[in-house]
Amino acid sequence: MKTMSLAQICSRDYERTVGRVWERFVNDCPVDGEAVRDVVMESWRRCRQQGVDPGTRSAPMHVAGAGVERLQLENADLRDAVRACIPPIVPYLVDSRTILITSDPNGTLLSVDGDPQLTDRMAADHILPGAAWHEYSGGTNAVGTALALGRPLHIHAQEHFCEVAKRWSCAAALIRDADDGRILGAVDVTGPPDTVNAQTWPFVMSLVGQLQSHLLDRRLAERARQVALFESTVPDHEAAVLLDLRGHVVAQTPAARPVLRAHGIDAARLARVLAADRLARDDLVRLAARVPGVRPEWLSPLRHQAGSIGIVLRLPPRMRAAATQQAAPMVAPAFQTLALSSPALVELLRQAERFVQTRTPILLQGETGTGKDVLARALHAAGPGRNGPFVPINCAALPKEILASELFGHGEGAFTGARRGGARGRFEQAQGGVLFLDEIGDMPLDLQPYLLRVLEEGMVWRLGDGTPRRITARVIAATNRPLDQDVAAGRFRADLYHRLNVAALTVPPLRERAHDIPGLAAHLLREVAAGAPMLRIAPEVMDTFRRYRWPGNVRELRNALERMALLSSDGVLRAEHLPAALRDGAGSSPGATATIRDAEWQVIEVTLKREGGNISRAARALGVARTTLYRRLRDQATTGHRVRYG
Repeated sequence: MKTMSLAQICSRDYERTVGRVWERFVNDCPVDGEAVRDVVMESWRRCRQQGVDPGTRSAPMHVAGAGVERLQLENADLRDAVRACIPPIVPYLVDSRTILITSDPNGTLLSVDGDPQLTDRMAADHILPGAAWHEYSGGTNAVGTALALGRPLHIHAQEHFCEVAKRWSCAAALIRDADDGRILGAVDVTGPPDTVNAQTWPFVMSLVGQLQSHLLDRRLAERARQVALFESTVPDHEAAVLLDLRGHVVAQTPAARPVLRAHGIDAARLARVLAADRLARDDLVRLAARVPGVRPEWLSPLRHQAGSIGIVLRLPPRMRAAATQQAAPMVAPAFQTLALSSPALVELLRQAERFVQTRTPILLQGETGTGKDVLARALHAAGPGRNGPFVPINCAALPKEILASELFGHGEGAFTGARRGGARGRFEQAQGGVLFLDEIGDMPLDLQPYLLRVLEEGMVWRLGDGTPRRITARVIAATNRPLDQDVAAGRFRADLYHRLNVAALTVPPLRERAHDIPGLAAHLLREVAAGAPMLRIAPEVMDTFRRYRWPGNVRELRNALERMALLSSDGVLRAEHLPAALRDGAGSSPGATATIRDAEWQVIEVTLKREGGNISRAARALGVARTTLYRRLRDQATTGHRVRYG
């Protein structure tokens, strides 16, 4: 039996049938496998192969006493998230006669909360912290089997393999790491069979969202501390890489990448070794020995207050000098065109190069016309799915019902007019490649939980079809909306925003990169000419381009060039060919613009002086990125305005 509705699973007839099949199964008698859900029958078979005793009256204890405290300390992030999120829902648990269980990735229980009378009853069955409820120790159960399969699961009453659990109904979902998707643990709601209802699953999934949002907020705050400490202690001219204690590369100085490449040091391998070997975090000699090219003296802990919050790999000056002679490319080949036409984007593209090597969703932010779609295609070309399809969809262009079907697909008979045999959605069409969700900020609020579920589980469910399908598409989303403000106003889900914002790239507006305009205009003009005789821009037109504010950004620049090319008879774009908006806008209110610019320079100057000339600290004090501050300083230098640093 493939799939069943919740009502069917909880029906008395099905429960009696499962009980009879289980009796025959554990006594090695022939059984009708079609009478029981496939996921349950397959789990029973695994349990039998593992030698699990179906008659067991309690799950084994993995740890007890002080061992439980050590286990909870090893999973401190999840423990703290549970402590923050659980108290408000305890009254609901008591009223609904259910308990909430969390486990580590191995199925060992970390916490049990809810009605004290119920928790006391369950403790007799070893449903308590320290008990081992993985499938190979506790038999078929929601926590253990969900972990074994890597997906959420409901196991009801007689479906459990061991007698000890048959008096309970359990629904479990997984908590995943926001960076790499690895499983951090499981959340389970358990109660007597008659407590299961239509609200059980939404409650479990909502709780998973809360826990993951809390974990992500904490992770982002931790990253901010790590990066701030790294930037304040490691100068930009040094070649250094920062890794967190989970093995993720958090940051690196601009000088680091060519040095690592030139000397064959694999930062990704260093990260994997760190993630896999907890002991190596404190034993830097041992850690260095396992990564070719790295010496122990190049590694040092990044310390904050009482403990270490990361590891810094510093390469000596001799190696840096050697590396500079090898002239490694600034960015990946797929980004070269963007980098050459727009040098101000180089730092952004370096970040993109780091993000694109993972499977984490990428969020592109920026005003309309800044080229987010072009960057999305470059990310596709630079990533591991470059040979797969690039599938775009505009979330603002379709009604809610059509958008849901387009994204997730639909099963046969899902709605009137549904295609015979069902239809694949864009997620499935993008398998092995990239799904580009343009205008993600305009996605209807009630569709956002479904998108979050696909991102979290790596599975898609077609409308009207309960069969999950594994998804390998990389998601790149783009928006011109301030999503943080939309979250505060209740127009966008916080949990989805946090999931997307892990790898966010903000494309600056064209008015903030005036120095890019000559190169960018030349690049766009070559595209506009499309093989025709080369066009040329008159100097006075380029001056106008530099002064204009470009509310339509790169798209407006391209449109202007295309119009001017049509009007030019001799291949030179002159002032008389300019659109009226550019002629009027470029010269408007020069005095007001200069006043604003002078005020901005004064604020920058005062802040730099207060921070002793430290660019990183000044940028944080001003609330801008370090690259933005460098861009402002470069712009000021070209106008003859000298900023005094101290």
